[in-house]
Amino acid sequence: MKALLVYNGGLGKNYILYDVVRDLIERARELSIDLIPKSNEELLVLESSQGEEVLNLDFDPAFVLFLDKDLDLARALENKGYPLFNSSQAIGLCDDKKKTYQVLRGLPMPKTIFSPLLYHAKENRDYCKEVWSRLQAPLILKAAQGSFGEQVKQVKSLEDLVRETRAMSPTSYLVQECIQESLGRDIRVVLVGDQILGAMERTNQKDFRSNIYLGGQGKEIQLTADQEALALEAHRRLGLNFSGVDLLISSQGPLVCEVNSNLSYLGFQKATSIPVGKFILEEILSQL
Repeated sequence: MKALLVYNGGLGKNYILYDVVRDLIERARELSIDLIPKSNEELLVLESSQGEEVLNLDFDPAFVLFLDKDLDLARALENKGYPLFNSSQAIGLCDDKKKTYQVLRGLPMPKTIFSPLLYHAKENRDYCKEVWSRLQAPLILKAAQGSFGEQVKQVKSLEDLVRETRAMSPTSYLVQECIQESLGRDIRVVLVGDQILGAMERTNQKDFRSNIYLGGQGKEIQLTADQEALALEAHRRLGLNFSGVDLLISSQGPLVCEVNSNLSYLGFQKATSIPVGKFILEEILSQL
């Protein structure tokens, strides 16, 4: 069986995420799957004179494991009839934190205020004053689209908020309350199919962001019933085949921080010895 694995060409083969690609190729080989990696650059979408999408692909994959966020390419592959994991819809909901928040509305999450949609970069002091009055300082400022904890900032003053939102504008962003108990600490829950594979607590002594990519350390933990239920519900609502759900730890109980459709799972795998790639591939085979 031949299958296609798509990764982002901008990251390249020296980036940490490509180690996940290598791991999946090896796991696939154990399941008699020839998993062929292609960057989104290599699969450039063209359009024929008849309006048909043309992909630079010389074989018909049994399925596509899509470790990217290039939604135009994801939809083009689905339009060709290839089973895509995760689906373009699920990837799109996870990639935009505003959309994630809207789909998960009603679940425990930090208090959140969306940015207005602006067509030109500008200082929006009135908006910042309103946000500052509604959320207790310090605040967490996030680009609506971003990975590996990048473009996430802790803001400690109104002037900082004005400056940082001006720098982000007109990019879409959101502002959240800061959960003090979770500064430099969170829980990553890995789910495949309709099951929780396991969880790890991530801690970072040097940064308020706990991402492994930014120097965080992971250790395996057992989830509480509330944490399990929250992670499963978030995963199900977003329609994911596999995911990494990040939970914050608060005095009021667990809160959803974000949900990752393209998780970099090697830190989790190291902490837990759970072969995540094997479970992902087995789940995909069960859906064909």
